[in-house]
Amino acid sequence: MILPFFGISLLLSLLIFLFPNRIIMAAGSVLFVLLHCLLTVYAYQNLGSFDMAYFQFDSLSVLLNALLSILLIPTIFHSNLYFKRHVNDVKNESRFAATMIILATAISSVYFAENIVVMWVSIEATTLCVTFLIFHNRYETPLEAAWKYLFLSSVGIAIAFLGILILATQATSPEGANLSVSYLASVAPKMDPFFLKTAFVLILTGYSAKLNVFPFYAGTIDAKTVAPSPVNAIFSTAMLNAGFVSIFRMYSIINQTPLNSWAQNVFLVTGLISISLATIQLFRIKRYKRMFAFSSMEHVALILIAISVGKVGYYAALLHLIFHTLIKGGLFFQFGQVRAFFHSGWIKDTGAYFKLNGTGALAFLLGIISITAIPPSGLFITEFLIFKALFSSGYIFTAIAVLIMLTIILYIIISKTMHLLFAELPDNFKPEAVFANRFETVSQFVLFFAVIYMGFNPPPILTELINQTIQLLN
Repeated sequence: MILPFFGISLLLSLLIFLFPNRIIMAAGSVLFVLLHCLLTVYAYQNLGSFDMAYFQFDSLSVLLNALLSILLIPTIFHSNLYFKRHVNDVKNESRFAATMIILATAISSVYFAENIVVMWVSIEATTLCVTFLIFHNRYETPLEAAWKYLFLSSVGIAIAFLGILILATQATSPEGANLSVSYLASVAPKMDPFFLKTAFVLILTGYSAKLNVFPFYAGTIDAKTVAPSPVNAIFSTAMLNAGFVSIFRMYSIINQTPLNSWAQNVFLVTGLISISLATIQLFRIKRYKRMFAFSSMEHVALILIAISVGKVGYYAALLHLIFHTLIKGGLFFQFGQVRAFFHSGWIKDTGAYFKLNGTGALAFLLGIISITAIPPSGLFITEFLIFKALFSSGYIFTAIAVLIMLTIILYIIISKTMHLLFAELPDNFKPEAVFANRFETVSQFVLFFAVIYMGFNPPPILTELINQTIQLLN
């Protein structure tokens, strides 16, 4: 199934790219989303099986690919609105849509990759796609962000490759080097602890650009600040999840050795540094997308901290990742409408959004309540579970420090939200330039209410896949 998926996706992308036409672009995009959903269903029905020897349909890959399938559906609609507001050039629109298809395909390849080299190649492909999507309009500010993202991501990927090379030397057998995750996990106890530690640190450092955490987070933050909202809806969720999968696979290898406690301490330190940096940087934000980007950094830091606790934190970490994906995607969809009203992403250029667009303002407020883990948000449940795990495992001072930083983050995000919703209307507001769509908020309400419902009534299939993912670490 993987090979036909890659082949048809590439064919659709080429068709859209070579024949710039809005009908072809719309039809190709819809067909790709249907194909992607079909892949998700097929993968679930064939859990545990291999495809082409380099890919495997396990619970984590199925779970995250399903989230990407869900997000791709509204992405088509919101991308079309983005074209009408900001592009209005069929050739540029076609290039954009074709690249989005390649990006989604590469992300799915990361999810299903069972070979760490195939995973590395797929991640490199996502870097190139995101770089083009950031700069597709050829503006000066996106150019700087695109080059910065390309440079830092490339450096990070090169560092991760060094870690892969170390694993290859340690896993070499008389039959040759097997770089599948399952084989590396089976021989990990025989590896030299020093080289295994080195490989883990290098891979975590290299892929931190994708995971949006310390140390290579800067390029990702800048990229999310200027990227189009439909791109950010995938970039800040599915792409972030791809980084998580890459590091999760490495953790599943080292978890088979006595070094698992050491690896958890590395996660704890990385998480604490990342959430501290996010807290400090949020004091300086002047744009909403940048606020959302540092919010993602905060949530990934919480996920790493939850994993650092061990088995008691695994379930909360995975559920938190799922809820963050749905909420953050909805927030970026809604911000596309905010920008359509104010023609700016700067906080100072917004205000009185509730008066201008009550439905959109309500969706934005619900999204902020959800992302800041205010009840009834599903993230309130996951953060409660994370803090319960921290306290029960004796990480009392860590829990208190994280709680203080989350309180500060909550205050900053809520204050910026209140400015958007209730501040005075900016002097440069032009009502005649507003391009609104009455169906635009539907996707956000669906995503936000889904998270609220799943927080209190998680579907059995969701719980099943999460528990099976946890078993991968045992």
